[in-house]
Amino acid sequence: MKRHVVSTVLIILLVIGSTPVQHPRSEPAHPVTSQTGSSELLSGVPYVWQEINGFCAWASLTSVLNYLDVDLDLYDLFSVTGTGFSFIYIKYNDTLTMFPGVLYKQIEPTQFVADLYGLNLSVYLSEELAGAEDQAEVWRSQGTSVGLLKGQSAAFDLMRRAIDTGYPVVASVDPSWLPTADYDVLREQGLTGGAHAVVIVGYDDAEGKATILDPGVGSFGENRSYPEDGRGNYSEITYTSLNKAWSNRYYVSMLLKPNEEGATADIAERLGPYVRDRLLGVGSSYDPNSAGAYLFDYGAKAFSQLARDLTAEGLSEFLSIFSEASNAPRLQSQILNFIGLGLQTQVTLQYLSYRQALSTLPSFLSEYNLSAFTSFAEDALDNFEVLSDNSTLIFPGNESAAEGHVVDVFRSMSIQLNQSSDLEGTLTVFEEDLRNITTHLQAIADSWLHAGETLSEIWPNNPLIVYAPFIILGIVGLVSVGLAVYWWSKNHQSG
Repeated sequence: MKRHVVSTVLIILLVIGSTPVQHPRSEPAHPVTSQTGSSELLSGVPYVWQEINGFCAWASLTSVLNYLDVDLDLYDLFSVTGTGFSFIYIKYNDTLTMFPGVLYKQIEPTQFVADLYGLNLSVYLSEELAGAEDQAEVWRSQGTSVGLLKGQSAAFDLMRRAIDTGYPVVASVDPSWLPTADYDVLREQGLTGGAHAVVIVGYDDAEGKATILDPGVGSFGENRSYPEDGRGNYSEITYTSLNKAWSNRYYVSMLLKPNEEGATADIAERLGPYVRDRLLGVGSSYDPNSAGAYLFDYGAKAFSQLARDLTAEGLSEFLSIFSEASNAPRLQSQILNFIGLGLQTQVTLQYLSYRQALSTLPSFLSEYNLSAFTSFAEDALDNFEVLSDNSTLIFPGNESAAEGHVVDVFRSMSIQLNQSSDLEGTLTVFEEDLRNITTHLQAIADSWLHAGETLSEIWPNNPLIVYAPFIILGIVGLVSVGLAVYWWSKNHQSG
């Protein structure tokens, strides 16, 4: 379970475009100075715009892949990483949360695409992150090279070493420290702690500056549009600001280099079963070597369970956990509001990535007849669209700017509950609205299930993998029963 907790922390660190939190923002007491007096700049690293808040990790990775002569665009990446076909739902105790594929465990899908295209992936993070060594062991067991960094000096040495040998670095950063005016809204409100991905392509020790590609400029806010003025494309950032931005994300970084083995001979034979397992929600595909594989819901199963839990009855059961809290109705009303914002945000990201992944997947599986798969998979699109609205992505953290059917329903429930203090009465009033939302969620689940099953006809499932969670739980149950019987018999023997 300890590794599971560490993995959850790293999910949060690697979530790109997450809502910042309000903290005092102060300049570092000791500005970072140059170490060697040298400089290097990688030319020709293509700029890839992320289009909307939430896709920056994959836009950054696309830039690096293109630089390494891997011919994939952003939409291709949603397909070959499986992120467009992935969804995760986590509910236990007082926690209810969900992740679209693009925001969940980004290292593992990146390793998958690296293996497909003959690349070595190395991941780096600060040794100061609690549990970093445990997580490093997990990644290493999955074939990923991991390095632990000891502070700013080691991180900047990594940057120099990578660029000196011709390779850019994908870095997770706090965007409030990035130089373009796009992030002024964060600075003006004192918001920090969000996560974003950039590509470091150059450094100059004499000037104390690095050069980055920032895919996020223009991807949010009222003036959202492609940065025609070139901002974000080979932008300079001071070492001081880069260190603050990077260290706030524990120096989490990725480095890709070609390996000697080259690309996989038959990409389809690996990608087809992989997409199948993501759609069907095979836990070991999402969370290998993790307890989460047996505790969380994935793919079609995630949407189906979410549909059950967001009914009036399901919400009543979940919110009753907080019934003994001080001012419970107000707390419950806030939770309802947050559920609505979270659901719409995450489902919208899933919709956008799924739609594009679905459009590009046939090009990677061109030798197979995917007509039945496509027909079932497309059934989800209209249902996704009903539940989606870009406003929560374009205006992250700005609740007043959020629009859309899901947000409206949960916001209205929140207001009524706050005014009436009657949870059951409120849920009854909105029962039909909730039924409408959950019907669409279940329709997505059915679409993914049928689409995954059609892929199973081409690439049959391994029953041991599919039913492993149930087998393990069954064994645990039998052992528990056996121990209980043994204990009872031992303590009830006749004298």
